[in-house]
Amino acid sequence: MKKIVLGFAALVAAQPAFAQDQAAAVSFSGARIEARVGLDHPTISLEATDGVDSIDESVGKSGIAYGGEIGFDAMMSINSFAGVYAGVEGASTKECTEVYGGDEACLKAGRNFTAGVRGGFVLGTSTALYAKGGYSNGRVRITYEDPAFPEDNFDLGDNLDGFHVGAGVEFSRGRFYGKLEYAYTNYGDYEYEDEDLGAALDLDRHQVVAGVGLRF
Repeated sequence: MKKIVLGFAALVAAQPAFAQDQAAAVSFSGARIEARVGLDHPTISLEATDGVDSIDESVGKSGIAYGGEIGFDAMMSINSFAGVYAGVEGASTKECTEVYGGDEACLKAGRNFTAGVRGGFVLGTSTALYAKGGYSNGRVRITYEDPAFPEDNFDLGDNLDGFHVGAGVEFSRGRFYGKLEYAYTNYGDYEYEDEDLGAALDLDRHQVVAGVGLRF
């Protein structure tokens, strides 16, 4: 009888810790939707030639990224979780520069689609650290105008496939959460060629964003 009483007492004493673990599991699992905004810093390297003149320009410019994300997370253990997500964002980032004198080359980062997986660890009951990675598809536009030689003008816009990796910290308050996240995206090399123009483009970007969201 004494062993039974002691065992029951130990079980009762363990209930607060068990409840705490369950709170952590609930806080970081389920479907979610969020809004996000932050700093966007793409770097675009462009080499272009029409057979006579050439451009070799690398531009880095900071702007604002804004968008949203949906996802679903599931607890893998008491203190770890994994999930999937998809997002879309726009950017205000645009840079124009003079190449030779009197001309202008402009590089603009457009909308960006993302999809990937993430996983992390719960610290206590309200904070989690996570890493993420997956597919990106970004829109970029490049224009060049030379009033003296309008035959050299061009306007290119295309969608670029790439990948992203990142990490962040997330804070949960019941059904609501906030996060701070860093992500690096690389869109690889892009080449364009027609009878008048050949161009090679390399684009990557660094982002630091804050998000607020709701779990269902």
